[in-house]
Amino acid sequence: MSNIKFNIKRDHTVLDNRFIDDYMADVPSWVYSLVYIYALRCGSEGISVDNSHIAKKLGILESDVIKAWKYWKDKGLVKLSGNKDEPVVEFLNIENEPKQTQEKSIPLKIADTKSGYSPRDIAEILENDKAARELLAISEKLMARPLTPKESEILMEMYDLMGLPMDVIIVLVTYCSNNNKPIRYMEKTAMDWAERGIATSEAAADYLSIFTSYGKILRFYGITDRAPTSNDKKYMDKWILDYKMPIDVIEIACNKTIENTGKAALSYTDKIIENWHKNNINTVTAVKKADSEFTAKAEPPGNGAARRNNSFTDYDQKIYSDEEIKDILARKKANKHE
Repeated sequence: MSNIKFNIKRDHTVLDNRFIDDYMADVPSWVYSLVYIYALRCGSEGISVDNSHIAKKLGILESDVIKAWKYWKDKGLVKLSGNKDEPVVEFLNIENEPKQTQEKSIPLKIADTKSGYSPRDIAEILENDKAARELLAISEKLMARPLTPKESEILMEMYDLMGLPMDVIIVLVTYCSNNNKPIRYMEKTAMDWAERGIATSEAAADYLSIFTSYGKILRFYGITDRAPTSNDKKYMDKWILDYKMPIDVIEIACNKTIENTGKAALSYTDKIIENWHKNNINTVTAVKKADSEFTAKAEPPGNGAARRNNSFTDYDQKIYSDEEIKDILARKKANKHE
């Protein structure tokens, strides 16, 4: 991992008294204060260090260093920026009134200051956290095999760093195990859930149901070689979440789209489903009934009705003989030359 650049312009280390009076007393772990003070000292001297160096210097877990950055960011004392190659921690001025951390804050994904959990980190977490031990044990049962070191590391990141509840992680592990999803897929999904604030097993199950529906809908169009785009999801979320259309009704709309346009035109499907929604058509039976009524209206009327509706046949026509026709033409010719 690259060294962290500290943005601070001082030739000596100055610790604001308000940090001591208003923040240190309430800090959940004394190591957070150590990280802040030591990093402040490094910044004052223009020294760049990484999380591993800070952890080694202070004799703490690297994961605790990462948690410290999250904590001080939530308190408004630092700003995290930069990228993986050059992460930046900017020390902010301490305000007169300390910022209160929200009760439910979405776990922060600090990709640029994260270098992973070492076996020592994991061992210490498991030693002190019964729930973490249970999580790994349940995961092994779900996967029906021992966990690899990398899988254990990622699971601990989900639990300890991302802050996902154990039951939410178990829902994700169950899904990935049943669908043969790789561990990297599990990790990316966990990061997405952390950012979305998915904090209950029910919310996780609902999200997976919607996500599974994305793939089904794409397959209705014959698309099997790509994931849904953000524009695809916008339409599908509208059908599933806003209109609450059953998946079998959406399938009919997709089939109609292919029949009428010859392509996967989600905008065309959207018009179909929007029309059904406006007319309270939300079952396969209702769709078939609406189609039948439309077909009946579109059929050509019978001969009698055709005759009545035709302006050229809406009267009793006189039948002329050949002699009468000749006489009429002769009179027209004579009138023309008069």
